[in-house]
Amino acid sequence: MTHIDRYDYAFDPDGNAWAARVLRRIPSQGSVLELGPGPGAMTRVLRDRGYAVTVVENDPEALSALEALGAQCVAGDLDGSEWMNALADQRFDVILACDVLEHLRRPDDLLRALSALLVPMGSLIISVPNIAYAGVVAGLRLGQFDYADKGQLDRTHVHFFTRRSLERKLLDCGWAPRTWEANQVPLEQSEFASCWKDLSDAQRTSLRDGWHEFDVYQWMVVATASSDAVAWEGAAARAQVDALREELQALTLRHESELASLREHQKAFSEAKVIIKDLEHRIATTQGPSEALRDELVALKTLMTDRSWSARWRRFWGAM
Repeated sequence: MTHIDRYDYAFDPDGNAWAARVLRRIPSQGSVLELGPGPGAMTRVLRDRGYAVTVVENDPEALSALEALGAQCVAGDLDGSEWMNALADQRFDVILACDVLEHLRRPDDLLRALSALLVPMGSLIISVPNIAYAGVVAGLRLGQFDYADKGQLDRTHVHFFTRRSLERKLLDCGWAPRTWEANQVPLEQSEFASCWKDLSDAQRTSLRDGWHEFDVYQWMVVATASSDAVAWEGAAARAQVDALREELQALTLRHESELASLREHQKAFSEAKVIIKDLEHRIATTQGPSEALRDELVALKTLMTDRSWSARWRRFWGAM
């Protein structure tokens, strides 16, 4: 396996794989700057969907594969700043940095520079491994912290993140986290399965209980430039108002339909009252009332005391 093959993978773009979930965070159209895409597993899907994609990658073998996909390619080291000169006159709707920050010696420098490459109201989508994953903790309980070719402890990782530490770094570097999403991976299906199994039942229970994020393998965050905060808050407020307006319209239509139905039943009950009075009068004035009249009167009174419709009526008016 070559260095670049380690980061190549296939996934169903319409499925529930982590890469597919990340791509669903990208607006339906626009330009994308993808940082450190490797051989282009996600780039391929973006190009198939018609996005204009620019990539920054420093591996020559990966660059060849990316050029074949039709992406604009910039050769550069993300720990440096020279690559930004090639993009000085470009702005992007989305910047994608998936499993990138943990490989950088100076991720703060990159984060501070990226806002200059976004259009107003653009977004930065980041995913990172979560070092607080219970599998890592299980290994530590057993005295293990062994680097590997890939995974949480990829030997090329030089920074480690939790949700809290990533949030603080983004805020410090001029970004406002907007949306978080977790990639939850069962411990038994991770590279730490044997460590998890070797813990005692009591140790596993202590890691699970009261820690609802114990199985979060990766975090994804959608962030926007802090300078766009006011505009984003306004857009979010408008979206919320639109959603509430649609909900109100749906409730109004449902209530109008139910009100019409209840009014029909109210009319029927009023007519039934008249019939009952007539029957009672006929029974009172008829010598030896027939069983049929008595049965009809009982049936009508039973209908009138049906609690389901009266309860519905009370619920309806109580909700108005």
